[in-house]
Amino acid sequence: MTPITQSLVQLNSAVILLGGTTLFAKLISLPAQTITLYRAVIGFVALALFIRLSKTGYRLKNGQEYLLMGIAGILVGLHWVTFFHSIQISSVAVGILSLYTFPVITSFIEPLIDRQPIRIASIAKALIIFFGISLMISEFEMSNEITMGIIWGVISAIFFSLRNIMVRKKLAHIPGTVAMAYQLFVMVFMLLPFSSFSLNLYADNRLILLVVLGILFTAVPHVLMVLSFRNLTVTTASLIMCLHPFYSIVFAIIVLAEFPDNNVIAGGIIVVSVAIYESVRVSLKKKR
Repeated sequence: MTPITQSLVQLNSAVILLGGTTLFAKLISLPAQTITLYRAVIGFVALALFIRLSKTGYRLKNGQEYLLMGIAGILVGLHWVTFFHSIQISSVAVGILSLYTFPVITSFIEPLIDRQPIRIASIAKALIIFFGISLMISEFEMSNEITMGIIWGVISAIFFSLRNIMVRKKLAHIPGTVAMAYQLFVMVFMLLPFSSFSLNLYADNRLILLVVLGILFTAVPHVLMVLSFRNLTVTTASLIMCLHPFYSIVFAIIVLAEFPDNNVIAGGIIVVSVAIYESVRVSLKKKR
């Protein structure tokens, strides 16, 4: 197996595992913040062990990097909680498709941070995304599960975009596994006051599912992604990462018998198409 083929297998495996992550919002009968807390604890322990065994340096340069990593941890924690909450109140398809508004959201936020004008193309893509989301909503009412699922999914996408921008601009030189371990560590302390410990972890196979989520569906895909990026172009990686919604929806159909309706499929195709376009555009821009 050539290095490129090996990297392709690693990245596709990582995306498949990340696609399966969405199932646990439904399979684990706990609030989203409690699931995220235990996921962070177990994922951190697994990643810390990997970092130690691989002898990767884990110390940051200065206090500013520790502060930025703390903020990134808060943002990704809020992203995970709101994303799982979106799925819990609606469906896997609605949650994951709403999340994939993040490339367009990033194209709005990043120019504001850099004090640059927002591109007209970004406005056009936002309007297309809005049209795709409007197709997914059968009736816009706050009591409607799909409506609320999309709202929470878009909020999750905003947190995800902010975290990605921060990591890319300020922390890109830090190994991915190390950065994720720090963020999981921060998440644990952030979520402790908001999580319930009175619920029985042995009921409904909660503990087993949490361990599987923390190790197999959190630590392992992040390690695989870091390993795969050594031999793949940014464009190739971006295209493969955009398969995430497809895998999530297929898993939801197989495991949960959640079949998205035609409106969700039509709107989702529009949202993901724009996400793919924006991901490829950004990756091609980086190569210049």
